[in-house]
Amino acid sequence: MSRRERSVVPASSPIRTPLQPHVEPITRSAEQPKRPTPEVPDSRSTEVTESVTPEVPDSRTPAPDGPRWAALERKETRLRADQVQDLAALRRRVSAQRTKRSEIITDNTLIRIAVDLLLDQGERLAGDTEAELLRSARPRRRS
Repeated sequence: MSRRERSVVPASSPIRTPLQPHVEPITRSAEQPKRPTPEVPDSRSTEVTESVTPEVPDSRTPAPDGPRWAALERKETRLRADQVQDLAALRRRVSAQRTKRSEIITDNTLIRIAVDLLLDQGERLAGDTEAELLRSARPRRRS
């Protein structure tokens, strides 16, 4: 085996000189226009400026060029592990049986359907616990 020799960098080499930190100035490119600086009113002024809130679009109507989900309200929920697994299995089964693929069926799609069904049957709900409410919401079996 031959022994590897270390390369020796001459003392005059630029890689031997210590690095000096410096900060480069931030410059705007020609296509980026400079933003005007907002006028800050004098805090001692007694003049009241009118606050204008921008108009917020109605979130219940979907944007004509946007995705459907963008028009929906966000609501977070916690599910049990078995619910998550069963929901995913149901989504896969429903997706596999589809004949038209015009829209994507997601777990959230099925959750929205479940909420609509629950709201349709809301007058049947009775109970003080989750188990009692669930029992009252389920269809009654005939004997």
